[in-house]
Amino acid sequence: MSISPKLQLQQLIILQSLDDEIAEDRKLLADIPLQIDARCAELKEKEKILSNAKAELDALQKKRKDIELEVQGENDHMAKAKTKLPAVKTNREYTAILSEVEAIKEKVSGLEDKELEIMEILEEKQKEVPGIEKICKEEDASFQEYKAKKDAELDRMKQELGVLVAKRENVSGQLDRVIMQRYEKVAGSRDGRAVVLLNGNICQGCFQQILPQMVIDVKIGESIQQCSNCIRFLYWEEVPEAATPK
Repeated sequence: MSISPKLQLQQLIILQSLDDEIAEDRKLLADIPLQIDARCAELKEKEKILSNAKAELDALQKKRKDIELEVQGENDHMAKAKTKLPAVKTNREYTAILSEVEAIKEKVSGLEDKELEIMEILEEKQKEVPGIEKICKEEDASFQEYKAKKDAELDRMKQELGVLVAKRENVSGQLDRVIMQRYEKVAGSRDGRAVVLLNGNICQGCFQQILPQMVIDVKIGESIQQCSNCIRFLYWEEVPEAATPK
């Protein structure tokens, strides 16, 4: 047995309220993974800083090792040049070898100075890394706590949404099929707002004036009325008058 237009309108109002809640919950549900991703990105950024600091340390240590090998090679070169000294037969050859040895010494000295600079930088960088590691560890713990909280919120909201969807199915099942189809069509073309309040003679969906006879029909509530401008379903809500002071 079909229900009266008045009861149908009451169900439409309830349906609109449920759809508003469902839309809001779905929006919040969609936001939660984005919020988690944003916090994760903050953590990744700090981890990147740590990774870069460690990579810089590795590069400095490699550079120092390369210099040590180069120094060793130059020292070997110098030792080999010195072994030639006893065998030389002219002052010219002797002077040439000494010049070569001095040049190698200067090169080695420059390399050792560079190595010393690198060691000083290394020392400073090595002091920074533990602090960055501590920050990363704290940030990771904070993120895991935040994610667990958001995951729990996500599960709770999914359950709440399931309850709302079940209620909606129950309410929509009580509506006349044609009315329900009209509701879905209007909601789909009006950003989900298919049922709105009539305030005075103004539709609260499109904020246009309604013809006087329709205003009367909406107030009586014995028939389902739709705004002639935006096609939304209209309902009237009596507002109690404020008590007049004696």
